[in-house]
Amino acid sequence: MAEEERPSPGFDGFDARLEKLRAGTKGPEPANRREDQPERLNFGAGLQAGIEVLAGVGGGVLIGWALDRWLGTGPWFLILFFFLGSGAGVLNCWRFLRRMQGSSGGG
Repeated sequence: MAEEERPSPGFDGFDARLEKLRAGTKGPEPANRREDQPERLNFGAGLQAGIEVLAGVGGGVLIGWALDRWLGTGPWFLILFFFLGSGAGVLNCWRFLRRMQGSSGGG
C-alpha cells in the first residue's frame, strides 16, 4: 500500500500567515508592573557607551605612544592623540546614545 503524497502548502499564503503570527507575538505586560514604575534599565547600552569612550581613549593613547617611540618626540604625540581619542570616544558615545534615544521613541 502506497501512502498518498500530500503537496506542500508552498509559499502562496506564507506572507499573510507570517504577518498574522507577527501581529500575535506581542505579549502582555507583566502583571506586577505598575504605571509609575520606570522601565527596566538597559545595562547593555550603558556598557556599550562606556566601551565607546574607553576604546577612543585607549586607541588614541596607543597611537600617540607608538608615534612618540618611533619618532623620539617625547610625550607630545601621546598628549595630542590622548585628546583626539578622548574627543572621538565621547563623540561615538554621544552618537550611540542618540540612536538609543531615537529607537526607544523618546525623542
